[in-house]
Amino acid sequence: MSFVFSSRSDGGVKVDIVFVPAIGADPRKTWERQTGNSANLQSRRLDWAIKDKLHPAVQVHLYDHLTPRERSLEIKPHEDPTHQRSAEAYAQAEYTVAEYGVADWADRFLRILSGHRRIQGTDQRPILFISHSTGGIVVKHMLSKKPEGENIAALCLAMTFFATPHHGSSVLSEPEYVQTVQTHLDLKWEMSETLRKDFTLRNDDLENLNNKFALNVVGLKIYSYVEISDTYLLVPTNDTSGETLTTVRLCIVDSRSGKLGTTELPFEDEEVIPLNTTHVGAPNFKDEDVLYGYYLEEIAAFVKGFSAVERAAYHALNHDIMTGTEVEVHQFYLAGTQGEPGSVKILTAHPSLQKFLEQGPAECMKERLRGGDDNTDKSPSNGSIQKVMLSRPAPKPVAPLLTITHAETEDSSSEASSTNQLLTLSPPSVAPPKSIHTKRPSLDPNGGEESIGNLAPKKPTKTVQFSDNTGHKDLDRVRRPQRTALFPLPSSSSERFKWIHVPFCHSGWVPHVLTTISQDKMDPTLHKQLLMDKVWFSNHNRSRHASSHARFVRPMAKCLLPKSADKHDGITTPLSATSEIQFAVYLPYLHWDTFKNMQRQAAIIKKRSEQAHARPVIDEIARSKSMVHKLIWQHLTSDRPVHCRRTLDQYGYPSLRNTAVRDADQILYKRTKGKTGAESSQGPPTKEKLSSRSAGRRNRSSSNDDNAAKVLMVDQLWLWIMDNQTVITFFAAKEKEENDNGLSREGDLRSEIYQDINGDFANQCADPFDFAALAVMHAVKAMFGEGVKDRDLQVFRIFEEYISILTEQQTSSFKHFRNNHRWEKAKDINAAQHIDNRKDLDAVLELRDIEDELSTIDRLLKEQQGCVTDMEVQYKTLAPQGKGINGHGFLHDAAQLLKDYLDQVDGMLKSARAAQKAFKELLDMKQKQANIVEAHLAREQNEVAADQSRSVMIFTVFTIIFLPLSFFASVFGINAKEWSSPPNNYPSLKKIFTFMVVISLAVIIFALLVAFNKFTRRMTQKVWRHIAMPIFRFMKKHHMIKNVPPEEQLGAPLHTLDLEKLALADKERAETKRLSTLSRTYSKMNWEEELNWNRRNSVVE
Repeated sequence: MSFVFSSRSDGGVKVDIVFVPAIGADPRKTWERQTGNSANLQSRRLDWAIKDKLHPAVQVHLYDHLTPRERSLEIKPHEDPTHQRSAEAYAQAEYTVAEYGVADWADRFLRILSGHRRIQGTDQRPILFISHSTGGIVVKHMLSKKPEGENIAALCLAMTFFATPHHGSSVLSEPEYVQTVQTHLDLKWEMSETLRKDFTLRNDDLENLNNKFALNVVGLKIYSYVEISDTYLLVPTNDTSGETLTTVRLCIVDSRSGKLGTTELPFEDEEVIPLNTTHVGAPNFKDEDVLYGYYLEEIAAFVKGFSAVERAAYHALNHDIMTGTEVEVHQFYLAGTQGEPGSVKILTAHPSLQKFLEQGPAECMKERLRGGDDNTDKSPSNGSIQKVMLSRPAPKPVAPLLTITHAETEDSSSEASSTNQLLTLSPPSVAPPKSIHTKRPSLDPNGGEESIGNLAPKKPTKTVQFSDNTGHKDLDRVRRPQRTALFPLPSSSSERFKWIHVPFCHSGWVPHVLTTISQDKMDPTLHKQLLMDKVWFSNHNRSRHASSHARFVRPMAKCLLPKSADKHDGITTPLSATSEIQFAVYLPYLHWDTFKNMQRQAAIIKKRSEQAHARPVIDEIARSKSMVHKLIWQHLTSDRPVHCRRTLDQYGYPSLRNTAVRDADQILYKRTKGKTGAESSQGPPTKEKLSSRSAGRRNRSSSNDDNAAKVLMVDQLWLWIMDNQTVITFFAAKEKEENDNGLSREGDLRSEIYQDINGDFANQCADPFDFAALAVMHAVKAMFGEGVKDRDLQVFRIFEEYISILTEQQTSSFKHFRNNHRWEKAKDINAAQHIDNRKDLDAVLELRDIEDELSTIDRLLKEQQGCVTDMEVQYKTLAPQGKGINGHGFLHDAAQLLKDYLDQVDGMLKSARAAQKAFKELLDMKQKQANIVEAHLAREQNEVAADQSRSVMIFTVFTIIFLPLSFFASVFGINAKEWSSPPNNYPSLKKIFTFMVVISLAVIIFALLVAFNKFTRRMTQKVWRHIAMPIFRFMKKHHMIKNVPPEEQLGAPLHTLDLEKLALADKERAETKRLSTLSRTYSKMNWEEELNWNRRNSVVE
């Protein structure tokens, strides 16, 4: 046992790499590659290739399990004089080595490794292990030893296992393969029987080793290379001709055994890589050049990316979690007559998770009885009996005799009959008090009469004297001291069962806890069936988007009957691992949290999801006092992750990636985030209001801000009954906040269970099945029971009040609607009240949220109801065996509670839907009323437009009439010579009027016909087109006018006609169109304004 090679350290070494071969194998030949080209890096020995690739960052060490003397022993030839001595030395060494098991080889390795690192001063340097075959088991044993092995494990960065039999190997353990194994592995000696026993299949020691190793190497990167090619093994056999040798093809280590993790005990950072090679070729990557290069790159990247600071922070985080998580071990025992109130008592121990996994529940309870519980200094609320068991000698049965002497007074006889005689009794070795300062007579043990000071009036006193006289037998009953009553402690005969509780739902801890209990009971297979796929893993839900709230265990209640049990109709269940009945229950239940805590948890989950691994640990987590946040950071993305507490919407909609908006819209949050709108509208709080609010409610420790608001959460109860003496529960609790005045205990499942099973009037649990039913009953009523005193957490009351408020608002809206439509004139209409429906729409949305959340609660209660129903059916099969007698009553109560809760939820759903329907009808009526209002407004606008049109028409008619007359009047008023030639020869008035009237009348009649007669307008258009168009074409042809398109020359009048047609068509559509509440009504005046605008634009162009 030595290091046969250590590479040179030139400074700057960051990591040690130790190569460990199989037990007895050559430490150099194991890693040699079978190639002829030694110049190529991929053709060199594995240790040399790693050293050359990472120099000078690493120092490589080759370990040999044998000492140099043992390795050099050889049997000399017979002709050699030293043959006999060498054979004896060889046989002696072989005999010595044959006594070694894996644990002994691990001790030798630990001693050599620790001493070597201590001598070189590198005992704090990070280390990597690369091992082959049985050498990997030695490394695991070494790292699991206390305390030096665990110290090295804390510095270990990564491990590589080549074809390591983590779960045993038939080839390595059975005697017929001894010689061929020695030949293939090039072992110095054959594997001894002691060593082979350590590698048998289904080896409990190997499974226990894996469990311990998993606890010591959290965050360790593990490469597991498994062989998939058979090895040709030459084994002896018997046939008709006698003993012969035959060849069989087998993998020396099965690929399933070469994988460290199992479904029961997964390893988070294990990477399993199959090698298409044999057992011997695995450590040198025979015929696997690609994987060889990949492995070198992986190790190089890992070493170069290593950070000692990150590693230290990660280990500190893991240490805080393992030592800060408190496991509760409750021992139920009988302390009186079975069936009497308070006959079953509880003694509680509070070890840390690390201590529990190391020692087991029985040792933790023994330490508790010895007064060594780590957490007994906590408040009595944690359920533990305080450390008051002080050893003291038993009281002596013989007491000193007392002589009573009355004072010499003439009323002494009457005083003696009327005054109580005060006696003091104590052992002789203890000096009694000199006086008792009360209004009663003082006692002097020495027979002296003491003054009673200022107490007046003075009364005759009595003295009590100790005497050696053995008389006065009649006073024996009075004078004997009372024996001190002793608190009964559990004993092997009085113990009933243990309740072990872990305060987090971390699926990765379940195998460790159950395995620890199995080892504690000396039955390593006790937990196997409880962790089988169809009982445990198949019930885990995982979503494709991998959000934390999509991880949960589906509800189930399953009884595992022993093989000898009779089959029961209607029950399909797997078999128990023992001769006793086992049980598993997974149940969701309603709980609560503050909005501030919920947001903090969501922020931590978001930050952690942005990293692939827990390293590096951010300062916020490193300094945090929250165990929940630390646990989320370390185990959120593990293969067996922690199950976070879910909000109500996350439970109802697990497929949604993000429910932040829905979470902030919870009814409980909106009703508890300070003063709501409904409360503020009721005016200032009066004395009566304040007194009514404070009844049955705790005073809030902080102001009514958003952070103090509450939100509904859904937690999970995981419960297993392993045997008749053990029940295990996993469920989370609301994390306690500073200055919460005990509010965190409201609805807390652990507190409710403990208060119910502890005390004089506790519910009696005779076995784990009674306890399981009791726990399920309390999970059902956690947020609905009488124990919830805070009014902000009375869920049904809050929903009923809010529905009532919205129903009252709906009634008020109907009343206002009825009153607002009673108008006689159009001018009395309040159009704003009919058009603005935002308040009613908000109410509909609120009712929709209420309906959605109540539906989610209804789904939760129905899942609980299904689970309770299954338990009731299965408990009926347990009754003939005397199990769960009280539990059947608890389940009946839980079923009745669920029926009542479902009836309440159904009633609230009907009320919410009725109010929602009424609001929708009100909105529909308001829509119709708005249409009527708009119709009235449109009619008024049409009347106004008609009046305006009439005025314009009158003005136009007057203009048409008087414009020609005024024109001719102006013409004749011109001082033209034609009118006055010869001089003073002006036309007569008759002549002027004749011209004016005739011409004006013709113009007026033509203009009126064009304006008011369609036929005239059409004829005018036709005449214009037939006469004017040829003239324009002629003039354009002879270039008499500019070549302007006709549509541009006649654009103004044609555009006007087109607009008139559009206006007419739009008017017809507007009359048949159903306007919305907020639509704009286009009247004739609007269209005339648009026409005038278009005309002006046409003129400008």
